Amino acid sequence: MAEKTRHLKNIFINPGFQLRLMSYFVVLFLLTTTCLYSTTFLFFWNMKKKGQEVGIPDGHVFYQFLQNQKSDLDLLFIGLAGLNLVLLLGVGFILSHRIAGPLYKLRHHLQNLRNTSPDYKTREKDFFQDMIPVVNDLRDKLK
Repeated sequence: MAEKTRHLKNIFINPGFQLRLMSYFVVLFLLTTTCLYSTTFLFFWNMKKKGQEVGIPDGHVFYQFLQNQKSDLDLLFIGLAGLNLVLLLGVGFILSHRIAGPLYKLRHHLQNLRNTSPDYKTREKDFFQDMIPVVNDLRDKLK
């Protein structure tokens, strides 16, 4: 039997499904990141407003301190958001493979199902492990 070779251009098993699943991760990332950044923006806006309410004049070192803190936090936030995006896409890619892989294999196994077909197997960490005995029982019933 010829050994299958994997190519980088074939990185997705089921591109439609996997890209759609990963797009959900990206939308979730955008929503949570926007919410988290909004809270920090609101915090610094409230601090500036409170400074004005207690009579701190414009140009005071307090406002410069707030601006410096906000700038530092913004840089940290951008770095962590980038790391979070990479982690979410990585996990999304792995999860999509663990879902799409068994379904891809199942489709091909069922298309070529004969009494001489080998047992249906998936990788140990793939989802849908409960389908293995069902598919193999179906093959045995066709004998």
